[in-house]
Amino acid sequence: MLKKLALRSPAIIVASVMVGGFICWLGSSPMGAVLPIVALASHFDRRSLSIVGLALGLALICSMFLVLANSNGIGPLAVTWAVFFAVALGCILVLGATRQVQYQPFGELGALPTTGIQHPPALTEQFLSLVHPDDRDVASQASSRAFWSGFPQIIRYRQLQPDGSYSWAEFRAEPGYTIPDDTPAKISAQHLPWSIAGAVGETAEAARTALVLETIFGTGWAMDTTGRFTYATPNAQTTIGQTLEEMNARLTDADFLDGGDLGWKRIFHPDEYERVAASLRHSLRVGDHWNNEYRLRRVSTGEYGWHRVAMRPTRDRSGRITGWYGMSIDISVYKQTEAALRIREQELSQLVNMVPVHIMRLSHEGKPTFLSNATLDFFGLDESYIQQPDETLAAIWSKIHPDDAPRVRMALSQGAELGDRIAIRYRVRSVDGNFRWMDSRAEPIRDASGAIVEWYAVSLDVNDQVLAQEGLRLAHEELAKATQAANLAELSASIAHEVAQPLAALLSSSEACERWLSIDPPNLDRAMQALQRIIRSGKAATDIVTRIRALFAQSADARIQTDIARLVGDAGQLLDEELLRHGVNFGIDVDDQLPTLQLDRVQIQQTVINLVRNGIEAIGPAATTRTIRIRIKRVGDLIQTSISDTGPGIVEPSKIFEPFYTTKGHGMGMGLAICRSIITSHGGELWVEKNEPNGAVFIFTLPVIEPPAAEIQSP
Repeated sequence: MLKKLALRSPAIIVASVMVGGFICWLGSSPMGAVLPIVALASHFDRRSLSIVGLALGLALICSMFLVLANSNGIGPLAVTWAVFFAVALGCILVLGATRQVQYQPFGELGALPTTGIQHPPALTEQFLSLVHPDDRDVASQASSRAFWSGFPQIIRYRQLQPDGSYSWAEFRAEPGYTIPDDTPAKISAQHLPWSIAGAVGETAEAARTALVLETIFGTGWAMDTTGRFTYATPNAQTTIGQTLEEMNARLTDADFLDGGDLGWKRIFHPDEYERVAASLRHSLRVGDHWNNEYRLRRVSTGEYGWHRVAMRPTRDRSGRITGWYGMSIDISVYKQTEAALRIREQELSQLVNMVPVHIMRLSHEGKPTFLSNATLDFFGLDESYIQQPDETLAAIWSKIHPDDAPRVRMALSQGAELGDRIAIRYRVRSVDGNFRWMDSRAEPIRDASGAIVEWYAVSLDVNDQVLAQEGLRLAHEELAKATQAANLAELSASIAHEVAQPLAALLSSSEACERWLSIDPPNLDRAMQALQRIIRSGKAATDIVTRIRALFAQSADARIQTDIARLVGDAGQLLDEELLRHGVNFGIDVDDQLPTLQLDRVQIQQTVINLVRNGIEAIGPAATTRTIRIRIKRVGDLIQTSISDTGPGIVEPSKIFEPFYTTKGHGMGMGLAICRSIITSHGGELWVEKNEPNGAVFIFTLPVIEPPAAEIQSP
């Protein structure tokens, strides 16, 4: 809208003149002229308003003098003009007062007045249309300087107001990318006298080129062939605090090309000046392009900032150098970032070297580009590995154990071919000559197209772990052998005990039979009874041996249709005396109409007896609640039997069924393992759960299988 208003200002002035003239003609009075005077005065600056106000004041005084004199009858006309001048002067004073509020003169550098209007961070056509034409280049240059240097730039410019006038405002140009928080803004004061020498002479072309550079990069300058500046950007004044005259002032009698010094020496870092001056003299003499980096003192803080400069000559048609143009970019932010990255790199390198792990970085061809200190120390290498990657790689390969080298080469070849991560364990000879086990991992690093550009590898010394595992394995083997021998002896004693009973009965019956046959006459009836007892004892011993063999062979030859409830009840009766002796309450809950199961009665009964006996031993004499209950129910196609006790429970249920694992001081650790083997051979499962509030519940299932009627045997 401000732009439209500015475009309509001439039309408003013309209309005001026409309307004012019509009022003057219609009323035969000069009062109509006030309107065009006010319209014109609204576009005047402060100085013009002062001149117009002074003229109107003088006219008012003259008219008042005529009114007081009242000569020749012109009194009424003089009064009319006096009123006109008074009204016009009042309007001018009001406009001046309003303009005074909007306008503020420059104060000290850094105390910048603002209008409160938020300007866009980047230059746009809309924004530039509100900037005074003489200040647009300054705003554009500030934006360029901010982008190239990374420093925010603050300038003053004249901003178009709704009434068509201009008032001073502040513009802050941002770099447009992230910068450190401590990066200060630079303030330009382009209104101060500066920038161009009285006569640029032959450097006119160089000055014009510098202006082009200034538009793009925000900084540009021109120099004659003797090293004296003829043009420099206004921003240089607030950066280095020198005018052209101060920069070109001779500090010595000799000219600059002859080794003399000029005023710009004062802003150079002492460590930089001699090098830069010598390089600049050489380029001025021979016409070579000049590129350099150096530090200049900032007038605002007194600190030195880095600048990167480039300078080129201009030539006439004959090739003679007529001047030089150049540009400089403040790279302090870049240097700060570079220093911060270097510090971070050092910190990361120290961290990597502190870790007791072998870290490597390899090229896509597999050649080492970085080795941590731990790796260098292990292989006895030095920092020259960077310059000799092939020799370093060969030295590392020579350290791999001959038995592991083919396997390592194959793993690396497959990983490189497929682009997959690599994981391998192998032996490597360290600098002390001993082989140590290494666990290595390698990960490919890819670019945006997916191609492998590097490999990162980590190797961990696991020699102690491998040796410990090997020692533990050997110890386990020895322990297993000793345990098996002890258990075999105990198992043999248990088998001998079981078989000894029928054998003792058989021997006793044999002796009785012999006595009944040796008397005269022989008692054949008694001898026959003894002989029958011998046969029964022999069969009993045979059944025991057969069941033991079937147990370890998981035989299913002796399975018949059996009532599981009756089988469990018989097992409970066999344990009545033991339950009574330990004072344990015993109960059985059985669902109605359970089907019969095809199973080995002896094995399942021994399983139930073993689980109940374990419960009796677990309850112990100190338990306050002494109960064992058996619950039998159908769950789908399974018959589930639960045997719960009120003992202390199972500490490690995951190990309780492992062979040779026991919680009893005199146990073999085979009972529960044999029970699970029996249940598993019948197609069921055996596990343990926690009994609430205390104790354990051993649960086993048996499948319901309906065999053909011809195969069903009576129990």
